[in-house]
Amino acid sequence: MQPTYLYPSEFDQEIQWRSKFSMVIPIIIGFLQMILTFAIVGLEIASVVISPSRGTLYAGFWLSIFFTISWVSMFILVCCHRSRKWSTYVFFISILCAAAAITLIVLDALFIANITRCFFSNVICIDIESSGYRRSGIPLGRKVQILKAQLAMAAALLATAILYILLFILASMSSRSGRNRVLMQESQSQPQVVRRTETIQPAQGWKATSVPVTYEPSQLECPHCGTLIKLAQKKR
Repeated sequence: MQPTYLYPSEFDQEIQWRSKFSMVIPIIIGFLQMILTFAIVGLEIASVVISPSRGTLYAGFWLSIFFTISWVSMFILVCCHRSRKWSTYVFFISILCAAAAITLIVLDALFIANITRCFFSNVICIDIESSGYRRSGIPLGRKVQILKAQLAMAAALLATAILYILLFILASMSSRSGRNRVLMQESQSQPQVVRRTETIQPAQGWKATSVPVTYEPSQLECPHCGTLIKLAQKKR
């Protein structure tokens, strides 16, 4: 007899995953990422108003596309009741969101260190400055403060993405270790059919047939009534 382990079906694995994966954390992450994304876009608008050519690459606009995809995916994950497949999709989206947040952090740090520099090509910088754009009159030092605030928002977004990545990894490890296994005993040989024959016992009122007790060779005792019966011997 050898033990055989039968693992749960795909449906059972999905139930196990949903029991280990928390729904509260994706909801919190989704709301935080949504608020942070709107804040980053608003700060980028303020930065462009101060100066559209110096200390900017409009990174807050095009990187917010990845941030938006991330928090929308979080809300869809909640609507899908923590589906394992969608959780895996959001996991890769979170990695992309983390990469975008790191990119924004690096660019903001670069802009803060070179606030008076135009990071576009010379032709584009000249076109922007000669386009008749009226300066807002706000000093570039104020833009530094805006970029620092945007950098902090990007760091918070990076933290939320890392939080979901850790949540997914922990839930995956927990669901794998917590899978119930059914232990069954399997015989190496084929099942055999054993026929059992029963012997019909005689009725209790009858005595078992046995060799009768004889007193003389010419006499025989009746097994039922005990009467001695004389046997006639054959003459030769």
